[in-house]
Amino acid sequence: MSEDDKPHGEERYIEKIKELDLIWRINEQIMSFEGLDTLLQSILKAAVEVMEATSGSIMLIEPAGGDVMVIKAAHGLRKDVVGKASCKVGEGIAGLVAERREGMLLLDDLMDPRLRSRRKVSDALSVPIVEQGELLGVLNLNTKKDKAFSELDLFLLNTLIKQVAAAIERGRSLERIRLRLGELEEEEGEVLDAMHRLSSELDEKRRYYQRLRQQLDKLYRELAALSGPVA
Repeated sequence: MSEDDKPHGEERYIEKIKELDLIWRINEQIMSFEGLDTLLQSILKAAVEVMEATSGSIMLIEPAGGDVMVIKAAHGLRKDVVGKASCKVGEGIAGLVAERREGMLLLDDLMDPRLRSRRKVSDALSVPIVEQGELLGVLNLNTKKDKAFSELDLFLLNTLIKQVAAAIERGRSLERIRLRLGELEEEEGEVLDAMHRLSSELDEKRRYYQRLRQQLDKLYRELAALSGPVA
């Protein structure tokens, strides 16, 4: 988008309000982080509401570093579609956006034939999710309203996606740390149990040794008495 195409005046004011709204929602979810799936769903819900979309999805590359994207969060889409949906980088709308690493605004699917679909939508927005040069996936938003999206919306979503990418990467880091903490806490519990068992066994051995020592001392005394001169 050129400098002349960027929003000014009232449009810029509206854009800033939406931007701050979504950033606030994302930060709120990070502060109350429960899990990556919950975070992704919350981010998508916030994006749908802020951008006034009717449906959408977040597709992430799995495994990381590969070329296949799967839906990790969805809003307003059929469950059977969500469960089966996946695409390679370079294929379909999301795949092309991921490959080009450039957001796209589709009006009535009147673009490249490869972008046509059977979806009953008027407009669609699709932007790549990139964090520190790494492609994480794509955020897709759709609407059934006529001309609901504009270049301003694309500009805004391209601006907001930076916070979305940072939130997803932070969520992944939090999940990795929590997973590792869980593993270490489990190992710690196993070690403490083993130490407790060993301590109990050691106490039992000490008591057994004391009883054994008492018996030995008694026998030594009896032996000493029998080994002396007969009165």
